[in-house]
Amino acid sequence: MAQTGTYGFRLEKGRPGQVKIEGLREVNKALRDLSDDTKNEMKETHLAAARVVLPEAQRLAPFRTGQLSRSLVATATRTGGRITSKATPYAGPIHFGWPSRSIRPQPFVYEALDPRRDEVIEIYAKRMNQLIEKYGIAADRSGNVFAGN
Repeated sequence: MAQTGTYGFRLEKGRPGQVKIEGLREVNKALRDLSDDTKNEMKETHLAAARVVLPEAQRLAPFRTGQLSRSLVATATRTGGRITSKATPYAGPIHFGWPSRSIRPQPFVYEALDPRRDEVIEIYAKRMNQLIEKYGIAADRSGNVFAGN
């Protein structure tokens, strides 16, 4: 059976496909609780992290016509950064595989992320520290994050 990944995770043992930033969810919640103006504070950071991975993802994308590589873009939402392709509907099956169609996964985005993991983490750590200082976000002894201002 062909291996496949789902929603940013690899099924291969020991090789995560997603960078997890401890405390990010709590900081995002604290920002949402502050005001409507702060809800999108992390979006720019998510985009910056995705842009770090994009050039290597484009280079590693399987090549027949070049359409897949050219169609890849970095995007962001309030909750994360992504490498996506709206112009090539087959990008997902190429990356994650499609066993019933005998398409083996070619996880080029994960392969692009792996060597840049530390750089992505540094982007998030720097931004989270800026936001913690800017909004007085802190954690109590039980680890609950709250906005102090």
